[in-house]
Amino acid sequence: MKRFAALVGMIAFFWAAAGWGAEVRLGPARAANGQTIDIPVTADRVERLAGVKLVIAYDADVLTFRAANKTPRTQALMHIVNDKKPGRLVIVMAGARGIDGQDVRLLTLTFQARNGAKRNTPARIDILECQLMGEDLKEIRATTRGCAVSIAPP
Repeated sequence: MKRFAALVGMIAFFWAAAGWGAEVRLGPARAANGQTIDIPVTADRVERLAGVKLVIAYDADVLTFRAANKTPRTQALMHIVNDKKPGRLVIVMAGARGIDGQDVRLLTLTFQARNGAKRNTPARIDILECQLMGEDLKEIRATTRGCAVSIAPP
């Protein structure tokens, strides 16, 4: 009986371990023409997160990128944003010590909705690439979820 319990325990452990990882997601947003939109970038659960690389695509016909700001939880990490190509952001964050937590806001992306929408205009913001690294320099598996932004006429 003890062997059976140990076997069940091991199976449960490895089954749970297969599901470990984080989800990096962008928050939903709505805005009117010309309005500024803040979109949170959140990791649902992280342990000792010390490095992040995100490649984000957005609809440059509808949105103009303005800023990517760290949050109080990520102040210890340095960050670099490459926004040279409209419609695409490359964001890298790194630090010597990692951060832990549930629903950790990594960044706030600020966009401006372009003027001219005559009706509700949808725009997508998607994470094309996501790499997370622990302070032990091992990759942290992660899934991603983009968001839809609805731009309404004034």
